[in-house]
Amino acid sequence: MSVPAQMRRGFADFFHLEVSGSIVLLVATISAMILANSPLTETYFALWETKIGIKVGTFEFIESLLHWINDGLMAVFFFVVGLEIKREFMVGELSSLRKATLPVMAAIGGMLIPALTYIIFNADGAGIRGWGVPMATDIAFALGVLALLGSRIPVGLKVFLTALAIADDIGAVLVIAFFYTAEIHWYWLGIAALLFLLLVSFNVFKVRASYLYLIVAIGIWFAFFESGVHATIAGVLTALFVPTQPRRRPIEFVVWGREKLNELEQVGMQGHDALENHPQHVLAEALRQAARHVQSPLRRLEHTLHPITTYAILPLFALANAGIPLSGGRFFDILLQPVSLGIVAGLVLGKQIGITLFSFLAIRLGLADLPTGVSWVQLYGASWLGGIGFTMSIFVSGLAFLNDSFILQAKAAILVASVIAGIFGFLILFLTSQSQTTAETSEAAA
Repeated sequence: MSVPAQMRRGFADFFHLEVSGSIVLLVATISAMILANSPLTETYFALWETKIGIKVGTFEFIESLLHWINDGLMAVFFFVVGLEIKREFMVGELSSLRKATLPVMAAIGGMLIPALTYIIFNADGAGIRGWGVPMATDIAFALGVLALLGSRIPVGLKVFLTALAIADDIGAVLVIAFFYTAEIHWYWLGIAALLFLLLVSFNVFKVRASYLYLIVAIGIWFAFFESGVHATIAGVLTALFVPTQPRRRPIEFVVWGREKLNELEQVGMQGHDALENHPQHVLAEALRQAARHVQSPLRRLEHTLHPITTYAILPLFALANAGIPLSGGRFFDILLQPVSLGIVAGLVLGKQIGITLFSFLAIRLGLADLPTGVSWVQLYGASWLGGIGFTMSIFVSGLAFLNDSFILQAKAAILVASVIAGIFGFLILFLTSQSQTTAETSEAAA
């Protein structure tokens, strides 16, 4: 299979996983909203404050369940994000300057304009720290909306939105690392640096044992947690050290595999019962292990962890964080606060303006090309979907604000803005795109 064919197959798998994951994420979000506004509301909020941890002698590491989800499990999510970023830079849509320019420029516009829009509403207020909240894009929900449109949407638009969201993730990681770190303990960062050097040595000496990387990754996570830098950053940085080269080259495996298959054929013809044929089991296991080593550690880890983050970690994060009390007219009062207005305006207006404007500039200046089969109206429709901030925006809001009332305002605004952006993005693309089948029928009639 050629590299372009592998890339198309890989993107198709990624797209379908994100789309199905968005359904699970939606169910978790609705469940959180129902629980937060039901007779179980006190139990729902108390559950996430349950203390969990370990204690050995004088050492103890105990945090609330909510912290374990937001700082622990989400580090795994960001580790997968890091793997995706590295893959995109190696062989994907960010692998060359020409290919990367459009989604990167669009992402920059989609972060800069929403942040400035938010600041307009909160320039003189206590909520100014929330400028990073409307910068994020939730890739799962954005691709989920595209999936509803089926064959109406060209592949080029799906690839563009995916690359834009990944570039957006890079921006979110940088914002978290540089602007939402309150206090730094350099001693622990020094320990993390030494552990990163250990990962470098693993790469130099071609160490491929996954469990060694896992042990060091846990150590890096703990060091970051104690350093004051958000522990999820450890996930992204650790992913960058995961090897991209397999232990065994494919052509070597083909030659070796043919020999083993011939041996397996000879052993299988000896007439032994399958349960008694020990040589057959040995050969089959050797083939299985060798086939595993043909795949790079990066691809293997991404293939293993992506479904876990999509179907378990992100839905659990939404279940724990998306519960917003809607009692009485309080919800509408919350939406009229400067923090809420800034986030809604940033996600709904800032995203579409920033993505479209910076994309136009990149193409007009000759730095990039409009994706094949994609019209300007379709790109504009996709820019609306960039305003679906949801999980990433909620995550950033938890870092930006220490005040519970601000966090509540941010969550309410993110929910409303994401719904508005999703609906308008869907309608624009639905009304301006015709399905592939209809297009082919029209061409045949002409």
